[in-house]
Amino acid sequence: MATKEAVQAGAQTVAAAARMQGKQFEETFKPSRVQPQTAGPAPEERKKRKKGSRILILLLVLILLVVGGAAALWYSGTADVILETFGIPSFLPGAETRGLKRQLEERAQELDLREELLAAREEQLSQREQELIDLQEKLTRREESLKRQQREWEAQVEAAKTMTVTEVLASYSEEQLESLEQVGVIYSKMDPEAAAAVISELYDKQQIAVILYSMTPQAAAGVLEKLDPALAAQVTAILAG
Repeated sequence: MATKEAVQAGAQTVAAAARMQGKQFEETFKPSRVQPQTAGPAPEERKKRKKGSRILILLLVLILLVVGGAAALWYSGTADVILETFGIPSFLPGAETRGLKRQLEERAQELDLREELLAAREEQLSQREQELIDLQEKLTRREESLKRQQREWEAQVEAAKTMTVTEVLASYSEEQLESLEQVGVIYSKMDPEAAAAVISELYDKQQIAVILYSMTPQAAAGVLEKLDPALAAQVTAILAG
């Protein structure tokens, strides 16, 4: 029974196909296209793609570094200096302006350096001038001190010319008078000429007057006779006064 039905169905299909036109027949009974199954890339292909990506990234980084470095050199004007070092005229935009700016900056630095040197030189001159002023003041004070001492000495000399033996004795302390009197005792026992030579070398005229005053008149006269005439006259004036 089933076979009979299958035969009948096949006959009906063939009859229907006979009634269809050619193009309609092809569209109806054309086998469906099976899409080929696409497989994933092979491992070697993936390695190549990965390697290519790394190279591309590296190239991009290098390009960015080169472009950035060139931009920095151009902006700072260093590129012009490098080109000039190798004797290559700069072809970068604004090279003339940057060159002029660099020259002005170098000139400004040179002027600043000269200004610092001049300031240091001026400071040294000021210090030297102050040292000369201090030295001049010191010399002036020294000169005034010497003049004052000279005036005092001259005053003492003038006063000594008019001093009497009493005033001379009063100008010495008791210890000084005792010492001079002992000298007089010693020299009174010496040869007058030898005593006169020693006394004139060691003592001034006032001290000599005190020494002779402490001697006996005979011994004092002998020593006074052997003294230098000018010194003897001064001592005599004191004793006589």
